[in-house]
Order: sequence, then structure tokens, then C-alpha cells
Amino acid sequence: MRAQIYRHMLETRGWKYRSFLRFLRLFKYLSFSPSRGSFLEYYYVLMRYLDDIVDGDAPLPEGYRDPQQYLEDKIAFSQNLSEPRDAADHLMLHCFALGDKFGQEFRQETEDILHSLLFDAKRRGTWEVFPAAILQEHFHKMDIRGTIRATLKIFGDDPQQYPLLEPLGVACRYQYDIEDVISDLAAGYVNITQEEMDALGIQPEELRDPASRGVSRWVQKHAREGMALLEAHRQKVKEGKFSPLARAAFPVVYGWPARKVFQKTLQGGFLPEKP
Repeated sequence: MRAQIYRHMLETRGWKYRSFLRFLRLFKYLSFSPSRGSFLEYYYVLMRYLDDIVDGDAPLPEGYRDPQQYLEDKIAFSQNLSEPRDAADHLMLHCFALGDKFGQEFRQETEDILHSLLFDAKRRGTWEVFPAAILQEHFHKMDIRGTIRATLKIFGDDPQQYPLLEPLGVACRYQYDIEDVISDLAAGYVNITQEEMDALGIQPEELRDPASRGVSRWVQKHAREGMALLEAHRQKVKEGKFSPLARAAFPVVYGWPARKVFQKTLQGGFLPEKP
């Protein structure tokens, strides 16, 4: 399953994922902990697989009426581990067992990420516009309280430091918004808040056209704010006590790729979903 998912990622959007997959391999050597390296790899595969099911990039397993029901089943399984029904359940059990080997537990982070994926499953194809507070809570669960807390545990850092990395997490979310704006809007995901719709004068019909003036203004706004968030991260991270490996990973894996997207966007040279 791992090899299959990696192959799919490289074939469909290798330009986006290739650097992160290289980091996964490098981390396994630099961490001096086979269990931590394996956990990061398998956990990423698990969440990538579930995200692909939500997005329609992977077939819905038999016995489920829609991705929403499937995610609800995975949430229930994560809360009350029982007999695994499919490959995702086996992967989750394997990840939790690996976490036990290096003394970390990941159930809360897993539940946060799964609930965020469930939110996406519910809104797919609706083109519904949400208030900022709702989208911010959604992405906070996915990117900050879920992903960043889990990452700090893998690095062996204090997970309670995760609020210090919120600017970086939000910047990366803006990077993904820019990169995926075409596919997101085509699938009916609107990551533009109601407040941004009003402030930027975006008309509802423009959401069906990523090249529209309103959506273009939003992309530019995200790029400007993303650059400011990266600078805020550079200052905020100084307050934390992070391991050398974590400090090296923040810019290489997250900061530099985000900055590159923001700079190209502001220069008018970035085409969403193009290498």
C-alpha cells in the first residue's frame, strides 16, 4: 500500500510531493530511530490515503455509501480500537504500535486530523462559503493541533510548544490553497471565507472560475499574508526549545517551499497546479 500511494503521488503531482518524500527517507537516517522514521512514513501514507478517498483520487472501499461514512468509521475505530476492517485500520494500528515503541501516543492528533477530513468530505461539491471562524477551526485541527503536534512528538520535542509554530502552519496552509485552487474549486471546496468574499468583492459565480479576477485577488492576498506569516514564524520560533533536527526541518521542508510559491505568485509567474 505504501509503494502504491507513493507512486500515485509522484505520477499525479510529483512536483508537489517529491521534496517531502525525499525528506521522509532522509529523516529515517538522521533520526537515529528506526521506529520514529517508520512512524512518520506510515502515518503520512495513512493520512494521504484517507485524503485521497475524500478527494475522490482513491476508490471508496466496498461497503460504504460515501466518503463521509467512511471517515466516520475511521474516527470510531481510532477511538475504540477493535478488529481492523481494511488496510487503513491496519495502518493505524501499526502506527500506534510504532508510537508506543518510542513512548508517544497519537490518538488525539489522529482524531483532530480525521475530523478535519470529515469536514472536507461533508463540504465536497457544495461550493459552500464559510465564515472565517469555521474555516480557521477546521485548518487549526488539521495543520496545527493535529499535524504540528504529531510532528513535534516524532522529533522528540515538547508537543506543547505547537502554538509557537502556528504562523508556519498557517503559511503552509496558504501555500496549499494557492497550489490547489484549481482542483479545490473544481471539487466544490471553497477556502475563501465569507469575510474575504465581502472585502475583496468576489461574486459567487467567480468561484467556478479560478482565473476570475476575484479569485486572483484572493490568491495574491494569500501570498502577501503568507510572506508575513513566514517572517512571524522566524521571530516566534526563537522562543521555543526545539531539537536541531526540528530546527533544520522547519525551513527546508515547510518554509522554503512556501516562500517559493508566494514569491512566484506575487511576481505573477505562478500557475496553480503547474510544476
